[in-house]
Amino acid sequence: MRCSNCWTAIILALAVGCLAGGAVAEEPILIGTPLPLTGPYASDGEQMKMALELAVAEKNAAGGLLGRKLELKFGDVGGLEAEKIKAVGERLIGAGVDVVITGYDDGGVDTKVFGQYDVPYLHGNAMTLCTEPVAQNFEKYWNCFQYTYNDKDYGVDAAVHLFEVPPQIGWKPPNKKIAVIKVDYAYNVMPADEFARRVEKQGYEVVINETTQFGVAEWGPILSRIESTQPAFVTFWNLDPTDAARFIKQFSDRFGDEGIDALVYMQYTPSIPEFLELAGKAAEGLIWVGSAGNSGPKFEDYKKRWVAQFKKDPAGLYAVATRDAFDIWAQAVERAGCVDCYREVARHMREATYEGMAATYVFNPLDQSALLGEYLMPLVWYQIWEGKSVPMGPKRFKQTNYRKPPWIKK
Repeated sequence: MRCSNCWTAIILALAVGCLAGGAVAEEPILIGTPLPLTGPYASDGEQMKMALELAVAEKNAAGGLLGRKLELKFGDVGGLEAEKIKAVGERLIGAGVDVVITGYDDGGVDTKVFGQYDVPYLHGNAMTLCTEPVAQNFEKYWNCFQYTYNDKDYGVDAAVHLFEVPPQIGWKPPNKKIAVIKVDYAYNVMPADEFARRVEKQGYEVVINETTQFGVAEWGPILSRIESTQPAFVTFWNLDPTDAARFIKQFSDRFGDEGIDALVYMQYTPSIPEFLELAGKAAEGLIWVGSAGNSGPKFEDYKKRWVAQFKKDPAGLYAVATRDAFDIWAQAVERAGCVDCYREVARHMREATYEGMAATYVFNPLDQSALLGEYLMPLVWYQIWEGKSVPMGPKRFKQTNYRKPPWIKK
């Protein structure tokens, strides 16, 4: 009788153990997503969120990742304040996530926040402050991957290609004067300063080199300086779409009728969906530089699926690049055959080439940022016409020719 009871107990224990093991296997894989869901970058943050929601829905519909469902854990980093990023990071890691993916959550502290944990961290911050720690202490920050180039690359690129525009529009610059207007934020200061250094070596004169704070309501004093110095090139480096829209609207109001003989260039900010809504017709003719991602057969198929899910088109870089980041990680997990073998997953990301929609991703082994190049992660030049950003270069992206902005009357 005792033996019978023993065997019954053993069988029951084994059955419970099997059920428990099955329950563990069925637990979802958690993805941490620190995003700017409120504040000045919320329109970009919304696109990041939608990209990850679509990615998870499609992966789960196809059977999940390694047979397990995926679940998103969101954290709002607001206006990218350092303390908020730290708090969100602690909460997400505490929830047991196996990866952290964002479009951008940058405040200059991100690598140090997420690099102290073992889970892979994929971001598109495009900040030297985020990649320098990796280059300086790889063993500590091996898990941090930036799937964009670094901010300084904007300055290097602008110092070459901005001066190729005038002959393409049949316009002769009246002088070699340049205005540099930047906000006191590393993502903007570092490329603006790099640009200024390089153009001065090329024989240009930086007649305005102004650093502002976020939230400038009246650009009149700087516009007065532009009017008095008459630079042929006005460059604007400020991530806030409200600041950028106010600047170009006030620039257009001031110079639109009588004209000014100058090109206006902006770093990235017109990519943020909110910018075109705020700037309206004042942005016509504006030149800006950002990433690719809205062309090619992979994008067209993605766009159809996006519209079917959300009933509107994807907008801006991070509707696309954030999905690329998810796919880079998912591919690495599948190749590793496990999700929590974090170093192995990171190795597969580091060693693989991924053909995405916004780029062909190859990570620099020194700092784990995406390598810049026309056929890798390209910097694409745009000009705004009829409320749309039209690609102007490099050659493989070009759709039409540059035109004179409406404020150039000559």
